[in-house]
Amino acid sequence: MDPEQHRRGGEVDPAGITLASNARRRLLRGGTGGVGVLLAVSAKTALGGTVCQSPSAMMSGNTSPRPAGSTCSGGLSPGYWVVPQHAGNWTPAGCVFPTFKNITLVTCSTTYSNIKAADIATQGTLLTVAFPGAPANIGMWYALNNPTDTTTFGTAAKGQLLRHLSAAWLNAGYFSTSSQKYPITRSQLTDMWNAVKFGGTYCPTSTCSSPWSAQDIVNYISSMYDLNASIANVCKK
Repeated sequence: MDPEQHRRGGEVDPAGITLASNARRRLLRGGTGGVGVLLAVSAKTALGGTVCQSPSAMMSGNTSPRPAGSTCSGGLSPGYWVVPQHAGNWTPAGCVFPTFKNITLVTCSTTYSNIKAADIATQGTLLTVAFPGAPANIGMWYALNNPTDTTTFGTAAKGQLLRHLSAAWLNAGYFSTSSQKYPITRSQLTDMWNAVKFGGTYCPTSTCSSPWSAQDIVNYISSMYDLNASIANVCKK
């Protein structure tokens, strides 16, 4: 199902997830050439910039980072990508949704998912495909759904970093047309991970006056989501 079919505030999608209201998401209909898209506007990150900008534009304070004649997509949230009803969108994003053992999956509103790595038959696209040095044999789906698993990720902060980087990786593959271009490239996402995975900072250019920490990267990516699910986890029944 195309994500555009879900971008209507206050409605419930087929997964039973209530979408955020238009007012809360603060979206604006825009575009060029008669193409209507929903762009996230006015939401501010801890870095103080307007969302839907490339890393270098965000860091430099550029207010017009998008190329002329194109629009940008802030992407879909982790809560969107984890639900099985959206598994079909992983393929056009260039990724593989996992398969599960004999369990029934349901959406859950709890902070913690009760799904373990052992409940997954095949992990799908692995974290290490995009993020060298990430936990081995763990898929992006698991990071999206279980970021608080400190046994796997080491710290909750690293789990959250991999959660949002994984969502951004899917978004970068899915929103790749001139009418809906995700503002972060996959190579930049890998660079972000490599720069901060051991506690360093990230700079998209040769020099930065205020390079980003891992938390800055999370703030930047999460501030851009055009569609947020109020239920952010999948559990086993």
